[in-house]
Amino acid sequence: MKKGITLLLMLLPFVVAAQKSYTLTGKLSTLKVPAKAYLVTFQKGAWKETDSVVIIDGKFQFIGKVDQPQSALIAVKKLSGSGKQPDNLSFYLENSKITVTGKDSIKTAIVTGSVSDRENRELSAMTTPFTKKIMKIQREFSKGDHGVVEGKTLEQRKEAQDSLNSYVKQIRTIQQKFVETHLNSYMGLYTFNTSILGSHFDSAEVMPLYTKFSPQLQSSALGQLALDRILANGKRAVGVKIIDFVQTDISGKPFNMQSLRGKYVFLDFWASWCYWCRKENPNVLKAYEQLKDRNLEIVSISFDESKAAWENAVKEDKLPWLQVSDLKGMQVRDGLAAMLDIKAIPQNLLINPEGIIIATNLRGEELPAKLAALIK
Repeated sequence: MKKGITLLLMLLPFVVAAQKSYTLTGKLSTLKVPAKAYLVTFQKGAWKETDSVVIIDGKFQFIGKVDQPQSALIAVKKLSGSGKQPDNLSFYLENSKITVTGKDSIKTAIVTGSVSDRENRELSAMTTPFTKKIMKIQREFSKGDHGVVEGKTLEQRKEAQDSLNSYVKQIRTIQQKFVETHLNSYMGLYTFNTSILGSHFDSAEVMPLYTKFSPQLQSSALGQLALDRILANGKRAVGVKIIDFVQTDISGKPFNMQSLRGKYVFLDFWASWCYWCRKENPNVLKAYEQLKDRNLEIVSISFDESKAAWENAVKEDKLPWLQVSDLKGMQVRDGLAAMLDIKAIPQNLLINPEGIIIATNLRGEELPAKLAALIK
């Protein structure tokens, strides 16, 4: 009996989130002017107005359902008098009884009843101090257009970078522990997706943690997305055979990855709009000039959506090697970026003559030497 109660308590956060509908009740006790409340949810990458209602005597209510907890906000717009601009409150909406209580402004209201929102705020409270420190350093040492503030010594820059690395590591540790202690909650799975499965991760390292999530979460839409990402990421891990794929080169001819079997291939993922990709191109060019006669082919795969922008960047950066793209960007589910779970660029893979990935993310001024050491 005791064991059963313990199991029920473990599953409670997910059970609450799995109710069939939500009832969101709001109360702004000192709001006296006519006003209207809007419920806005984040769907398919964009904010969408879901519902609206007139606030009467400071009270309002929304009733509906969501497939899974999601980012949302309540906007309150006063219909008369001063302050006609809406003020907002962001929170996580889930299928439960949620209460929002405040005085005159919604942005200072308190949300209760949403497990996902409460857990998100708990996590944010732990990471925000480090995030603020990171932002402070970034403001002090950088400016627009990726420029660098003058007057900082090399030692000061190194100290700042060491501090940044330390803060990022501490945030990562907090997120890791949060996930490990929230294996039955949607927010635990959400944090796993957004933080543990960042732009760079090892599929073999994260899979054991994924399998610890409850079966209900694993079978959810978010759980399936996480699994898809892990499996796709494994397709570009060292020791794995590169998938065969077809792209179109810059002249409109088809390129098949398999056609380069028997050669070393340096796959370079980039885009015309990617600042750091363009900064890295001179290093790739240097490697090409030094190693093009050593059974090495360089293939740049652009994640542009505009052919004109892609062609102009190739011309401006004077890139003489093979340039290919599906012109689908990085968001399309059937594009190469999705097939290999590439969420950030620049990235690259070095593939041996047998088609096996032998190195990843080689870059910098030492790129020619790094490649030369791996090419036999």
